[in-house]
Amino acid sequence: MDKNSVKTLADLVCASAAEYGGKTFIKEKDGKEINETSFENFKENCLKVSAFLNGISGGEKLHAAVIGGTSSMYLESYFGTVMSGNVIVPLDAQLACEDICELMNRADVTVFFFDVRYAPMLPAVKNTCPQIKTYVAFKDAEGADTSITKIISEYSPAVPAKINSADLAAIDYTSGTTGKAKGVMLSHGNLIDNAMCQDGESSPEDTLLTVLPVHHIYCFTCDILLSIRYGATLCINDSMMRIAQNLKLFQPTIILLVPMIIETLYKQIMAAASAKPDIPPAVIAQSVFGGRLKGIYSGGAYLDPDLISGYKELGIPIAQGYGMTECSPRISTASFEDKNAGGSVGTIVNGCEVRIEDGEIVVKSPSVMQGYYKDAAATAEVLTADGWLHTGDLGFVDETNHVHITGRKKNLIILSNGENVSPEEIENKFSGVAAVLEVLVYAEDGVITAEVFPDKDVCGGMTEEETAKLIYGEVQKINKTLTSSKTIHRLRIRDAEFEKTTSKKIKRQQSTQGKQV
Repeated sequence: MDKNSVKTLADLVCASAAEYGGKTFIKEKDGKEINETSFENFKENCLKVSAFLNGISGGEKLHAAVIGGTSSMYLESYFGTVMSGNVIVPLDAQLACEDICELMNRADVTVFFFDVRYAPMLPAVKNTCPQIKTYVAFKDAEGADTSITKIISEYSPAVPAKINSADLAAIDYTSGTTGKAKGVMLSHGNLIDNAMCQDGESSPEDTLLTVLPVHHIYCFTCDILLSIRYGATLCINDSMMRIAQNLKLFQPTIILLVPMIIETLYKQIMAAASAKPDIPPAVIAQSVFGGRLKGIYSGGAYLDPDLISGYKELGIPIAQGYGMTECSPRISTASFEDKNAGGSVGTIVNGCEVRIEDGEIVVKSPSVMQGYYKDAAATAEVLTADGWLHTGDLGFVDETNHVHITGRKKNLIILSNGENVSPEEIENKFSGVAAVLEVLVYAEDGVITAEVFPDKDVCGGMTEEETAKLIYGEVQKINKTLTSSKTIHRLRIRDAEFEKTTSKKIKRQQSTQGKQV
């Protein structure tokens, strides 16, 4: 694919159809059947959705929301919207109805694409979002004006709209651990730059299994856009409950995961290896992943280096990257062959500049957002007039151009002696402690406090006192690795998991607190 000729998402879809034609783009389960969509058919279906939108827009630019799990119809709704010059608003499928309505109102949504399982909320949506004039279900559903299946059967493909790379393509809401979600405005150029900034990451021979939420920009760029660019086949995991089954069914060569899933699968592999000592662990690992896996891409959160080493011993490399929604998202990335990546989140992607200001990572690239939708004040807080984005992440770049993350600026603990302590640095020390499932570090009464949720698999048979003694001992071991200013002086143990965002990140502000030990 000629990168220089691809300036918009419409260009990308059309170029992939021209280059890969009848090759299978999407594989997805439908009951006991596996449906396949070629690159050419995908383009045609997207342009049929564009034709439908052209017919209802009255010449005005529309904002269309889409909600549901990853599917061909979700992606046809998304690309059909942006290929007609309109703006898509991907929504978190885990949100409550009132939150969904609030985000759609803030984004000025007038068209709502939805999976049929959201049909029961339509009366509430229609009552709360009177500006939405058109409801489109993926398949026929009560309360919908039409469906993607009807549109595809009844409409002819539209001619792609005339779109500039600077035109707004998507409003992606952040899901931060503090504060209100902000609508990140990403242009066609932002998304295309991030999809094109590296080379040789995949090929038409590759098969990806997409398991992450599609509304996350990490999944959208690195699973969806890169599959379209490279002509890879994208297989859809229909449920996290069936990920093991789908790994064997689709036999991916590449998979994008977050650390939580990487750790869960590793534990399953090692448990199976313990149960079958006559079978090499590496053989079991490949069997779990379907037998063809070349490697895992990791992002979204801190990944314990011990897990990277553990998978390496199993013959499966992990390449860890770093980014944020505001940067479409990639700032740095790694390859499976990178020998200098230890402890880092990869090297800075092509076209991206990084500088460190007071310990904070600040970036500038064609991937950086246009701003936050209708929030000039929040935009001004993070984006300078000359285009530098303040990430809020603390870190450094080493002599080999690898990026290292040490914490979040807004989470810094400032002690009475003026010392700044990154809670993430201390929290990461707990990653190898079997008895601790979750941990949150914060300042309380001027001292560093660690609040933990024990792992029930380890501590389930223990008394409260025995659990406290075990974890207190682990804290003492961790303290020996910390400087005096970072020493944990208070321990709290909770009996319930921490409250989390829909992306499973622990919220910094909790409504309950564990018992002090």
